[in-house]
Amino acid sequence: MFIDDTGNVHTRTSNHPQSRFAGVVGVIFEMDYLHSTFEPSFEKLKAKHFGLRDDGKTHVLHLRRMKKAEGPFAQLGNADFRQQWEEACMRMYTLAAYTVITVCVDKVAFYAAHPDWQGSIYRLLVGNAIERYFYYLRSRNGTGDVLTEATNSDLDRDIKSLYRHFYEAGTDHIPSFRLKTRLSSNEIKIKPKTDNLAGLQLADMLAATCFSHCRRIYAEGPTFDTFAMSVAELIEGHKFYRDHNGNPHSYGRVWRP
Repeated sequence: MFIDDTGNVHTRTSNHPQSRFAGVVGVIFEMDYLHSTFEPSFEKLKAKHFGLRDDGKTHVLHLRRMKKAEGPFAQLGNADFRQQWEEACMRMYTLAAYTVITVCVDKVAFYAAHPDWQGSIYRLLVGNAIERYFYYLRSRNGTGDVLTEATNSDLDRDIKSLYRHFYEAGTDHIPSFRLKTRLSSNEIKIKPKTDNLAGLQLADMLAATCFSHCRRIYAEGPTFDTFAMSVAELIEGHKFYRDHNGNPHSYGRVWRP
């Protein structure tokens, strides 16, 4: 599972939307499919639209820079080019085989509902995501690991310690001896952006959309741009982890409290 955070994952909060909400998004691939099918097609998609770097490798997709049409993504400032990219991107989102888990929190509402709670919002989000990943793996009799992108030494050290704690001591709802039957490593894999991993780039591209989609459903959040809402509709209908009746609520689409 490739994970990315979005919103304000710090424990402090206010009523301002940019401070109040936080989320973690996980994108799950079957490894053979990831390496043999998705990664080669993802590389071709990037090369076709954005060309190659001077070293002959493809550019690393980064949603924030793409929205601003910065650097190698400057052509996205052209409406016709952006439409071509979005159409190709939607085909990729639709045809690729992956599963999404999104865990979000309204911190103000969470603190009101749990006045005696003390802890880390980031720990809450990552722990809930790992729990859903455990249930996903168990339902398929599989095992898997967790990867995230390197950010800075302090945050990387925090998430490494956090994951190791979950592995050795368990989460709020799953004891460690059960987690160890499904998590294939006692260490989270932290990879630099320069590794150009397709799974981490997909998680980055989907994180803000899934987060905004959950805010609309659970917190009367605003509408967002047309393309992202189309992607959200696809994720809602086909890509979220869901129960046997097809409902993603509390499975692949989790809202705290």
